[in-house]
Amino acid sequence: MTMQSTRRPLLALLLAGGLFSLPAHAQEPPKSRAGLDYVGVQGMALQYRKVGGLPDSRGWLSAGTLVLGSNISDLFHVEVRAGAGLGDSEVSENLKVDMDWFASWYMGIHYGLTDFSNAYAQVGFSHIDGNANVKATDETPAAYEELDDDFPGSSFAFSWLAGIDLKVVDNTYLTLEGGRLFEDTDSSASGYQFNGGVRYEF
Repeated sequence: MTMQSTRRPLLALLLAGGLFSLPAHAQEPPKSRAGLDYVGVQGMALQYRKVGGLPDSRGWLSAGTLVLGSNISDLFHVEVRAGAGLGDSEVSENLKVDMDWFASWYMGIHYGLTDFSNAYAQVGFSHIDGNANVKATDETPAAYEELDDDFPGSSFAFSWLAGIDLKVVDNTYLTLEGGRLFEDTDSSASGYQFNGGVRYEF
């Protein structure tokens, strides 16, 4: 057998071995985040729905949020959030609502999609401090007139959200989330949060 004839099978074996090794490198498991704490800042778009119990009573409000949390294992995390509203929400010409501040506590589960992205879901409780400003006219719905100055009236509300993060540099991630911040048992109103921001793990 000539030298040239033996080179071809060897070259074919080397190429095949390289091709089979590519999927193994591409599917490396994501690095563990267990034991890492994190801090984040977010902007929130809060949509009020069913204000006063009326299906079409909706409005938008902007808020800023500070997030502090800890990855207690490869799957679970806990965190606290606090934030404040920026401006008010005009539900109608007869009603404006605002949010002075809020605080939330969450426990969640997260899963590494790749070594640079993570999906998560979490549930918890929130306290929202705000008020409703009702302008009484002949056209003001009776449901608005029944709203208290303190809005929402519930002291604590069940909250949930789901999100994804994407690594931009070492230990720094962009976050995108959506979920419900509160549901007011007194007025049946609810607030849905849509968040985006930056998280740093350490």
